[in-house]
Amino acid sequence: MTEEPEMPPETSQTTAAKASSRPKKGFVGLAIITLVISVAAGTGSYYLGWPYITKQWHRFTDLERQLEEIRAVVKQHPEVSVSTSAASETRMRSMLDAEQRDWEQTLMQLRDEIDAELAAAQSQSALRVGRLEQQVDRLLAVDRRAWLGHEAAFLLRLANQRLLVARDIDAAMALLAQADELLRATDAPIYEAVRMAIAQDHANLAAIPKVDEVGLYARLAALIDQVEQLQLAYERPASAMEDQALWDQEVVTQNGSDSLESSWHKAISKLSTYLVIRRSNEEIAALMTPEWAALARQNLRMLLEQSQIAMLTANASLYQQSLQRSERFTSLFAQYDPDRVQRIRGEVQALQHFDIAPQLPDMVLARSLLDSELERLGKQMAP
Repeated sequence: MTEEPEMPPETSQTTAAKASSRPKKGFVGLAIITLVISVAAGTGSYYLGWPYITKQWHRFTDLERQLEEIRAVVKQHPEVSVSTSAASETRMRSMLDAEQRDWEQTLMQLRDEIDAELAAAQSQSALRVGRLEQQVDRLLAVDRRAWLGHEAAFLLRLANQRLLVARDIDAAMALLAQADELLRATDAPIYEAVRMAIAQDHANLAAIPKVDEVGLYARLAALIDQVEQLQLAYERPASAMEDQALWDQEVVTQNGSDSLESSWHKAISKLSTYLVIRRSNEEIAALMTPEWAALARQNLRMLLEQSQIAMLTANASLYQQSLQRSERFTSLFAQYDPDRVQRIRGEVQALQHFDIAPQLPDMVLARSLLDSELERLGKQMAP
């Protein structure tokens, strides 16, 4: 009879060790996975779930300790059957499942609490943001009225400067319109008086008569051309010389018996070139040399050009003085070119009747009212 070989003790112990190591590894792996999941989920709700996670950590530590104790018992008693190990594994799995269900339930409660607190915090934040927006809107509304008012004040000062320095009525009216548009954009009742004053200034500027600068400049330029054509010497006109030549020719063709009469006419003609007979009640002008006549013509030209400059710069006093002096210089040529002098003097006198610098309105009221309102707004904005 053949005896079955008895297994060595080492083999039975190895089998028992393997049987006991498999449930241990399964328990430890499941515990670690559960721990990682709990830590990852608890990170999002740290300030609420950390105590609970700490508690679970201690419980898992206890489980690990129990596993180590079971492992030590198995090593000391290798005769423990596989059924005992399976029962232990089942008991451990049931405990882990219970712990997982408890953890999930607690996590759901924490999530609900976090959602409720988050909703309450969002509601409070929305209320605070709404109140802050209202305060900012009030501050911005005051500030918007202020900076638009300051911009309108700058435009009013610029319009007054353009009017006084350059007498540019069109530019001043455009600047007033821009200032009124800025004040209208504020939609503030405090600027109503300012806008009324601006409208009055705009109407006053529109009523100012326009000066035809181009026309006046052209008429003065035409007078300068006429001055260039004035006679420069006090010699006899060419027509008189031609009449004398014809008279001499007729005298020569007459009969020689008229020699006495012919001699008389020759003597009268000769003397007429040296003597000028005038009436006693006529004003005798001083005789001018060609050099003095050229100088007078140059001065007359400069006076007319000065009148042009005075007209362009709206210098009424200089304009009138220049025209009056040019009229006096023109009268010096009355003896030599009376027709042209008469036409020039008539044109100069006509130009003296033009008002090249009409009175401008005073735009102080609108600026003073606007400055007062801006000062009041500044006091309201001050803390």
